[in-house]
Amino acid sequence: MAVDASIWMVQFMRAMRDDKGDMVRDAHILGFLRRICKLLFLRARPVFVFDGATPALKRRTLAARRRNRDAAQAKVRKTAEKLLISHLKASRLEELAAQIKSDRAKHDAKGKQVESSRGEETEKTDGGQNRNDDGENSRGAAAPINQEKLDELVTCCRG
Repeated sequence: MAVDASIWMVQFMRAMRDDKGDMVRDAHILGFLRRICKLLFLRARPVFVFDGATPALKRRTLAARRRNRDAAQAKVRKTAEKLLISHLKASRLEELAAQIKSDRAKHDAKGKQVESSRGEETEKTDGGQNRNDDGENSRGAAAPINQEKLDELVTCCRG
């Protein structure tokens, strides 16, 4: 009985897997041993054929499969990169928003302390009008936005 050894090797390496799905170590040797024992038990005399080079048609098929596999892997890699970048941008936006919020809270708290001390001084000097250095009413005014952080936020979103 003639046996194509290369086909057997491929079968064993593809079929013999462990619980994780990885190839069993020395699967081709174990498979050969088991099949040879079975053939000898059945009183068959195997003759193993290790054929030469791969036929041209099979080479083209294998090359096409390899190209398709590489293209699919590149597509998966590119998608993973896009997802990672998107996640990193979202995380950075959240960090910047939290930082701007905390800066505003600090500025508001600091502004209230300054405002109360200025209020006492201005009541003495200008009869109770509460104005800041720019001449605008400082009560109820929103805290200024850190322009550098805002620019970074906009740049991050566009990129």
